[in-house]
Amino acid sequence: MGVDVQLVGDLPEVQAALEAGLGRYPDDLGVAGSLHISVRRHPDQPGDPAWPHVQAADGDHELVVRCGSAVATLRYADGSVDLDVPTSLAAVPDALRLFVESVFTASLVRAGRLHAVHSALVVSDGIGLVLRGPSGAGKSTLTYSCLRRGMGVCSDDWVYAPAHTRPERFAGYPWRMMMTEDASSRFPELVGRVTVPHPAAEGRKVPVVPPADQQVPVATAHALVLLDPDPTLSLRAVSVDEATERFWSSALPTEQEHLAPDWVVSLSTLPAFVLRRGTDPIAATQALADLAASLR
Repeated sequence: MGVDVQLVGDLPEVQAALEAGLGRYPDDLGVAGSLHISVRRHPDQPGDPAWPHVQAADGDHELVVRCGSAVATLRYADGSVDLDVPTSLAAVPDALRLFVESVFTASLVRAGRLHAVHSALVVSDGIGLVLRGPSGAGKSTLTYSCLRRGMGVCSDDWVYAPAHTRPERFAGYPWRMMMTEDASSRFPELVGRVTVPHPAAEGRKVPVVPPADQQVPVATAHALVLLDPDPTLSLRAVSVDEATERFWSSALPTEQEHLAPDWVVSLSTLPAFVLRRGTDPIAATQALADLAASLR
């Protein structure tokens, strides 16, 4: 993303976690800034590894993330991080990625360089559709259904954009999706798939790795699709005012605190639609494919 990340310490697993996620973004997104991470390994304490039980305390001056005896402390003033990890947790790649990526995004969001948006983003023949809705609105279900249809996936949960430019290019996390068991049960090929520990309320999720040729780390958004859980499928265009209102109605506290209102209005000036997603994700995906085709 154009951010200078310096890593100092004796934990090569953290370097691998960086390379598996953040290191795969192109460096021309224009976010800029820097982050200095000092890493230390320590012997296990009682209860380690505590993954996926994670606690975060965000204050005025620092963010502290804990998982058992593992602690990541981000100091906002200078963008520096102390990461202290027990031996057993160093063997859990998902945990290390969460620690590294959470302090990375938190640092840049607090510095006003990055907007983190709780939305999915899929790409159909070059047309990027931002899927916006609250938790449980069906973002991951629709994203996976789009993946099955052959669309590209930028993210099924969060997307990131430079804060001081128009909301056009977004970075996502296309290398793996995490679905609830309920969502995955809608697709025969995912039924019975092994779950993995996850810090979400469910405690475990079903991992899905999109094919490499459908992974889209950075995509351009061409439309904003606001999801409505209404059981009757429909798609309609909406005004900038309605799109903006619906966007904020599903905003998480961190979005309410850090997203610039003018930036959200600018995002809402994209062609905006409300998708009543109905009960069949395949039919809803067809509606999205038809929308993308109409925008080419």
